Amino acid sequence: MLLPNERYDDLEYKGLSVIQSADGYCFTSDSVLLANLAEIKHSDRVVEIGAGCGVISILIASKFSPKKIYALELQERLSDMARRSVEKNELTEIVEVKNMPAQGAEKVLGTDFDVVVTNPPYEEVKEIKEVYSEKDICKTEVSLSTEESVAIAARLLRFGGKFFMVNRARRLADVLCAMRKNGIEPKKLYLIQPKASKAVDTFVVEGKKGAKPALLIPKPIVVYEENGEMTAEAKKIYNK
Repeated sequence: MLLPNERYDDLEYKGLSVIQSADGYCFTSDSVLLANLAEIKHSDRVVEIGAGCGVISILIASKFSPKKIYALELQERLSDMARRSVEKNELTEIVEVKNMPAQGAEKVLGTDFDVVVTNPPYEEVKEIKEVYSEKDICKTEVSLSTEESVAIAARLLRFGGKFFMVNRARRLADVLCAMRKNGIEPKKLYLIQPKASKAVDTFVVEGKKGAKPALLIPKPIVVYEENGEMTAEAKKIYNK
């Protein structure tokens, strides 16, 4: 099951694990946070844009058991790891990994999905290269921009469908503007602080296609106590 330089990383939930590569891109806690804050129903059909190793789709499948999840990943090696992780966790009836670009996904999958989730590349392109590494593609907008992610989601979603994205706080204005431009109204904004003494550095936004304006902002989620232990609030979110 494992190829050279690969390992299993424990997701600390129901015995789930994902395949990671020591010499490539590895998922972060942002993906786990998104999977736990997304609201998914058993009857939902879901698309994940930029699935990487598949951690978000695997967690959503196990936690919410939706009707179907299509996990889209451009890079062949990552999509192969995601596919093998789905098989290992016995979730193939729910999750289907597709090695394809997100652009044009609606032509392949259709336009009537209930939910789209994404943990997109956060960084703008600052350096043009002849060849981009796996990490470059995952971390920077060389293959998929923030606005493209939102526009693709809008085309995939049915009217009233929900959109969930995790991103860095510095990109908040970009994301909210892109959502409204593409007909996805921001409805709930979770602000994430690593510690109470630190500034907000991450957010998860929920949007609804075709909805009327009305944005709810709950109190910020503080992930760690000053002593490094996870807060009770964060434990409740991560372990739900």
